Amino acid sequence: MASGVVRQVKRSRKPGRPMAFSRPEAVRAAMNTFWKNGFEAVSVSDLADAMGIERSSFYNTFKDRESVFLEALDLYRGLAPDAVLLTARKGAPVVPVIRAMLREICRVRSHDPEARGCLVVNSIGALVGTNDTLGPRIEEAVRGARTVLEKVLRIGIDQGEIRPVGDVRATAGLFVAFLAGLNSVSKVIRDEKELWRICQSFLASIGIDRE
Repeated sequence: MASGVVRQVKRSRKPGRPMAFSRPEAVRAAMNTFWKNGFEAVSVSDLADAMGIERSSFYNTFKDRESVFLEALDLYRGLAPDAVLLTARKGAPVVPVIRAMLREICRVRSHDPEARGCLVVNSIGALVGTNDTLGPRIEEAVRGARTVLEKVLRIGIDQGEIRPVGDVRATAGLFVAFLAGLNSVSKVIRDEKELWRICQSFLASIGIDRE
């Protein structure tokens, strides 16, 4: 649900020479545009300008805004700090993985000059329940995060790293809610150390002691 700072690279067209089109770069540019402005505020013209292509090329390549948003969302989720949770495995400590994820969220959010927060979290209120194409994909991302967190918490409990403080599935849901709040409040609280202290208090509340 969360991601590091990814800067958009502006490309210039040299007179008399066609610009080489790179789909990965175009999707990255679209991701940054959606991330900064939100889906509804971004037009096809905005996307074409960010990608450095003509509107006709945009339609030929991506079909519509929804299609390019879905590609941008997939890219974003792969870059997000919580993707590290997918590396958690039985037999290896998981608490350091959880802490590393939260520390990275605090770092990238506090160092993002545009204070964009999280693309997924930003899109919950904007798209869920209002966009029949994109809303379900945002729901899927949130539910997927809860599933991964539940798995990691269960591993930690089974290995004695985490003291169970209640229903594990409910705790995973609480963790997702905390991440959503953390990503939102980081737009206002810009100090990395202060954000980390908030995380430490939360970890202690779900049975993960302070370092």
